[in-house]
Formats: sequence, C-alpha cells, structure tokens
Amino acid sequence: MDGFLQSRLAPREAFAPAAGRDVALEGMRGLCAFLVLYGHAFAPLPVLDPVYSPPEFMSWLDEARPSVLFFFVLSGYVIGLSVKSGFSGPAVRAYGSRRLLRLVPVNTAAVLIAWALRPRTAATTVLGNLGFLQNYNPYILGWRVPIMDNDASLWTLNFEVFYYLAFLAVWRASPRLGVLVALGLLGTAAAALPVTPAFLACYLVGALYWFAGLCVAWLGPRPEGPGNWPSALLVTGTLWPLASLDVLLGGVSFPELGVPPLALKRLDLLVSCLWLLLAVTGRSPRWQRRLGLLCLALASAAVAGRLLSGAYGEHGPGALVAYACALALGWALIGWRPEPAPLARLAPLGGVSFGVYAVSLAIQFSLLFQPNLPRGTPWSFALRLALVVGLSTAIAWVLEHRLQPALRRRLLGDPGSGFARPRRSQV
Repeated sequence: MDGFLQSRLAPREAFAPAAGRDVALEGMRGLCAFLVLYGHAFAPLPVLDPVYSPPEFMSWLDEARPSVLFFFVLSGYVIGLSVKSGFSGPAVRAYGSRRLLRLVPVNTAAVLIAWALRPRTAATTVLGNLGFLQNYNPYILGWRVPIMDNDASLWTLNFEVFYYLAFLAVWRASPRLGVLVALGLLGTAAAALPVTPAFLACYLVGALYWFAGLCVAWLGPRPEGPGNWPSALLVTGTLWPLASLDVLLGGVSFPELGVPPLALKRLDLLVSCLWLLLAVTGRSPRWQRRLGLLCLALASAAVAGRLLSGAYGEHGPGALVAYACALALGWALIGWRPEPAPLARLAPLGGVSFGVYAVSLAIQFSLLFQPNLPRGTPWSFALRLALVVGLSTAIAWVLEHRLQPALRRRLLGDPGSGFARPRRSQV
C-alpha cells in the first residue's frame, strides 16, 4: 500500500485506451441520464401532470441523486483517459478548447430553452447561468447567481467547470497519490466544520468523487475481463434510499450543505460509485471484491438497523423489503462477471446523455403547465412522459450529434470530431 501511495498522479501512455470508446461505459452514462429524468418525472407529486401523480411505489426506483454522483466519478475518469501527455502550453490549450466545446454549446442551448419556456426569469440569472456561475449556495459576501427555476439540473455544470480548472493544478503538479489522499481527508474535515462556507464545502465533497474517477484512469490497472457489474448496479441502487451512513452514525450531526447529493452522510456512495466504475470497465478485480464487500456490508447493516429501530425510511416498510431483496440478490451475484452486453446496447443513449440531462427538466416543467394537454389520468401522464423523453432526446441528438461535431470541425479542424467508432466494452 505504501508503494501505491507513492505513485505519481500523471498521465500514463501505457494505459491509454485504444481507438474508439467503451460502449458499456457509454451505456452506463446513458442509463444514468435517463434515471435522472425518471426521478424527476416520477416523484410522488404532480410534477408532470398537474392533477395526477404516479403511484408512490414507482418513486422507489428514484436513482437521480446517485446517478449525478456517478456522473462526477465518470467525468474525472474520462478526463484522465483523454489527457495522455504531460502538462504543457499546447496540451493545456487543447484540453481547454475541448472542454469548452463540450460544455458551452449544450449549456447555452439548455439555458436559452429554459429562458424561452419561462421568459420572466431575470436577465442577470440567465447571464449567470450562461457563464456557469449558478449555485444553490451564496459565494463570498452573500453574492449568488440562482439556478434557472425550471432547470435545476444545471447546478452540476458549475461544479464541472470548477473541477476542470482544479484538474489543471493536479496535472501540473503530478502529486503523489498519498498527497492527494491527504488533501481529500483534509477537505472532508473542512467540509464538516460549521465555519466553512457551504459553497466551498460542496465543492470539496464533490471533488472526492471527481478526483476518485481521475485516480482510476491514471493509476488503475488495465481492464482484466468482465467485472461484477450486475451486483454493483443493484447495491448502488439500494445504498441511497437505505442511507447506510445515516443509520450507522445515528445522532452524529454535520452541517447542511444545501445540495442533497453532496451530504457528508452520503459518502457511502463514493465507495459504491468507484466499485461500479471498476466493475463496468473491468479494472482491478481485487479492488472490485474489496469495495463490493464493503458496500454490501454497509447496505446490510443499514437494513438491519432500520428493521431494529422501526425507522423504515421515507418510503415505508414495503420499500425497505424491496431494497432488502435487491441487496440479497446483490450478495448472490457478487461473484458473477458476465460480459456487459446489456449496458453496451444502451450506448446510443450515452450519445445523447448530456443533452437529455441538460434540457429534460425545462421541457418537463413546460409540459406541466401546458393547458391544452390531457390531464388527470395515467394515460395523460404517459403521454406527457413520452413527450418529455421524445423532445429531450431529439434536442439532445441535434446538440451532440450535429452541433458539437460541427463546431469541433470548424474551430479545432478535427475531421474526426464526431462520435468515435464503438468498440468492445473494455477501456
């Protein structure tokens, strides 16, 4: 372990991926984007049809928040794979250009669509969101740019820009892993202090996920075959509603950070997201086993604690039984390592995932207040849901398959800037 902590965090050409993309990981990205859409639409509230809410049990499958956390891990991982050379002026300019072309077109379209659908939004809010300044928490001296009222998903893009900039310091310094781990522990301790501004505490907690993904990309071994991804998916899906650290820590209190996915008592999801990343990419079977057993133990302890205390969670005993069954299946499948073909088939969803994530909530709220659509029945809800999915996917396809490649060809002179040829599921 000491030798591993002495490893330098820097690009490693020997581990650079082959041409193409990991279709299983692309499918996982798409699955997460549509799980966020599902969570927004199937809340047990009238958030899509003004006079109809879906049955409460359908919200048991709300995995929006763990999906967002996995996006952070995945973002750090993808940046680590895409940056293959040492820190230099040309490399930094190429990195910055590609990051801007990845974020700005989709974010600009999402903000303008949200503004068009709610034109009373203040111009300062629109401009702030166009500049990635939006945040739930105020900055120094109480200054804050609100997130678009009808597109709350855009909060994560502010964090992405922050981590893209922080990455430059890590890339330049190439610190030893032990130094980065120490900084992560200090950052976590700082986030737990009441005197730390909430916006900074949120950045520090989110950085644990983002830079964990980067560490896997730069320090993880090559893929070694299929991972135990079915078990990882099941357990990751149960850890959020079970809230294992909340159950185990009991009355220990931490400051409220204002961004629910980044609560300090939800850091069990960091372990689970890392396990899921390793399992989907097939990296490090030894760490898959260790992280998998830890996640299963945490979730099992949470189930036992809830049963003993009678605190069944926000969805009640029926949901707890469902989560316990999923957890039991996760234990049963811990040694199963099938090819991730089901995830690979979802790769086309990954190709529109960013756009769907960015625009779907604004479209959902516009349909909620659309007086000419049917309302009040399961069929009217299904119609509205189909419109959200269809319109979001169509807009995302234009943004990601047409606009972004065209901008890359024009501004970067990159003839291959479209989506890369799919390859097998290993990175």
